[in-house]
Amino acid sequence: MKQLLFTLLLVGTFSSISWGQSWNFGAGAQIILDGGVFGVQGKALREIDDTWRAAGGFTIHLEEFFDWTIDLDAQYKLLEVSDNFDLAPFAGLSIAKYGAFGVNDTEIGINLGAFIDFVPSDSYHIYVEPKIVVGSYGSLVISGGILF
Repeated sequence: MKQLLFTLLLVGTFSSISWGQSWNFGAGAQIILDGGVFGVQGKALREIDDTWRAAGGFTIHLEEFFDWTIDLDAQYKLLEVSDNFDLAPFAGLSIAKYGAFGVNDTEIGINLGAFIDFVPSDSYHIYVEPKIVVGSYGSLVISGGILF
């Protein structure tokens, strides 16, 4: 798994250099409301064009039931509320690894949500991301953090 993530990171890095698209990287927190599972999150956001973005997140959960979650989403910039405030609905995949009670299982779900992006300066973004995960652990999840 570590080799796969490292390979994806390298491919993404070299792709961004050759294509010239902008990347934002950051950190945040995530809470799964069904059971109050809290985690810390690393996030990457890539501007594809004026209307589309790709986002990926890796969350390490601080509860026994979940080990980690990987989220891969496509965002459509639907509404620009102001110069510094965007609303982008998204859909994507959620891959979750469970490791509690002797069960070692990985499941895939579908993310449906909204990426709320506040850009107070060109050097960073503040985001809030409520979403519903269909399938897998099936719950309401809220993430938030900062991207540079």
